Amino acid sequence: MPQVSEIMSNLPRSTQTYDQELALDPSYLKALEGAEPSDRKPSSEEQEQLDQAYIANYLARAPQRWEDQQRFMGEENERRRFVNLMHPHRIFRLLRRAGVDARIDAPDFYVWQTDDQTGKPILIKRPRTVGRLWLHNEAVEGRVGVSAWVWDKQLQQRVRRAVTSLQYPYGPEWSLMHFDEFDVPIAEKFRGWRTAMLHLIEADVLTEEEVDQAFGPVALDAVSLVYRKHLYVHRQRRWGLIQ
Repeated sequence: MPQVSEIMSNLPRSTQTYDQELALDPSYLKALEGAEPSDRKPSSEEQEQLDQAYIANYLARAPQRWEDQQRFMGEENERRRFVNLMHPHRIFRLLRRAGVDARIDAPDFYVWQTDDQTGKPILIKRPRTVGRLWLHNEAVEGRVGVSAWVWDKQLQQRVRRAVTSLQYPYGPEWSLMHFDEFDVPIAEKFRGWRTAMLHLIEADVLTEEEVDQAFGPVALDAVSLVYRKHLYVHRQRRWGLIQ
């Protein structure tokens, strides 16, 4: 069972959990690392075969690696990314100071209502219709979801939807990644709050200007390069220059 932590707000506890974008299960990560090494050392011929198999597998997985993933790898790069830790409540407070209607209230609430057939009181879930985005009321495996009003092109109307998640209880500014033995990125080790803000910008929930006003502009360095590239593509798409 995933670990669930309640995020305290000024509302009764919500039963809704966030089950998307979860970090990999620790047991799965352990399995990816392979079985416990044997005490017997392979012969030189066996070692050569193992090396050749590894190289073949490494080359075969080249399409799964990112172009700029070296910026995420290594102790020094991780140290530069693991900065400015914040609790989700503080992130939402900073958004509110920037004029964004960001709420820690759960996106749904429950009311008692009399059942028409039985006449007995039953709990009915009601959607919250005020606010621009909400922090979910529970954390699952160290993540708490963020829902917002987004525009649905097919329905041609705004709908409430889970857009992203934040690390809980505290998350760094920039995401850190898990890589497998072939240097393929497989999951986020920690969700950076800048990553969550990027998802909200790309979903047209927030604007770049609002995020900059809340948290300040990013430094023009290697750490922020991927973030800035995504924003550039988003601007191009909004202006109709690309699909």
